[in-house]
Amino acid sequence: MATLAALYIYPVKSCAVVPLTMARAESRGLAGDRRWALAGPSGRLLTQREQPRMRLIEPVWDGTLRALRAPGRPELPLPAEPLGPRVPATLWGEAIGGLSVTPDAAAWLHAFLGVPCDLVALPQDASRWQEGKPFRAPLGYADGNPFHLISTASLATLGSASRSPLDFRPNFVIDGAPAFAEDGWRRLQIGPVGFQAVESCARCSVVNVDPDGHMTAEPLRTLARQRRQGRVILFGQHLILEGEPGATVQIGDTVTVLESSPEPNPCYG
Repeated sequence: MATLAALYIYPVKSCAVVPLTMARAESRGLAGDRRWALAGPSGRLLTQREQPRMRLIEPVWDGTLRALRAPGRPELPLPAEPLGPRVPATLWGEAIGGLSVTPDAAAWLHAFLGVPCDLVALPQDASRWQEGKPFRAPLGYADGNPFHLISTASLATLGSASRSPLDFRPNFVIDGAPAFAEDGWRRLQIGPVGFQAVESCARCSVVNVDPDGHMTAEPLRTLARQRRQGRVILFGQHLILEGEPGATVQIGDTVTVLESSPEPNPCYG
């Protein structure tokens, strides 16, 4: 029997993880997941691809984002609601917009990362959807889909090349399924919540950022040998919510595969 072994959100896009025991499933993803981001002077959102030390920026979370911590820096308290104006925020060339959270964030982030940027929050009225894909779901600041799943058995095939499930930044880690069985899942249920598995995940260099914030060669090099499909390297599955938002998933929930195929899910990236 497959079960939910771990549950994660990443409140600030490309920054450190927040492990949870339970979370509410919303249409944009798990509640609080990737609803904040770091925006450069032009509004382009930053990621670990160009700033690997972002992995060291730790959100302080108690159901909302209360503060940021980073090595060698004093804690940065954050207001319950953004204090600043609406500012540009773009991802992959798409204008999303953001709300500047606090005037103190820019100096704090610049001191740690060495690049000018600001902390922005996703506006309540933001309207962003997948583009060029045969399915639709609203998005926050996630790259391309609201939810991401990997399995412990699939991770085990990478051996010592993989440091942690967190290298792959999943929301759900599933235990008890055969390695890469998730490639063919089409519809599944985690506890009371239904999902559609809509796309295999194309991996990028973010998986190579180690826990100390350094860009390395693994596990992408190993993945390239094992999981290359044409021009992309695939590992993990993207999901969208099926049904009404608001139900809760929690660690230990049974994972029930409702529909599967011998053919792996496509990748549209």
